[in-house]
Amino acid sequence: MVAIKSIAFALATTVLAVNADWHLSFTYEDGGQVTSSGFLNSGCVDLSKTDSNIITIYFENNINSDTVELYANNGCDNKKYTAGPGSSDVPNARYLSYKVY
Repeated sequence: MVAIKSIAFALATTVLAVNADWHLSFTYEDGGQVTSSGFLNSGCVDLSKTDSNIITIYFENNINSDTVELYANNGCDNKKYTAGPGSSDVPNARYLSYKVY
């Protein structure tokens, strides 16, 4: 009986870990959208779409990450905006990198 409970707990923990990603969506002035997700902190990520200004972000956090930062330059240089979970209108600008932590 103990073995069955241990197996059930391990499976439940695995399911939670697999489904507990953070999700981040960028909406651009030109109508484009880019999404990203992860389980752990992202570290610095240079954005692939840089030809239009970001106007909104939607951030769905997880147990490991509850903050997103946007930077004016590649390499997470020149922080311009910080947000928590939910939908945020960001200052209309071109952002080139982000961090989730």
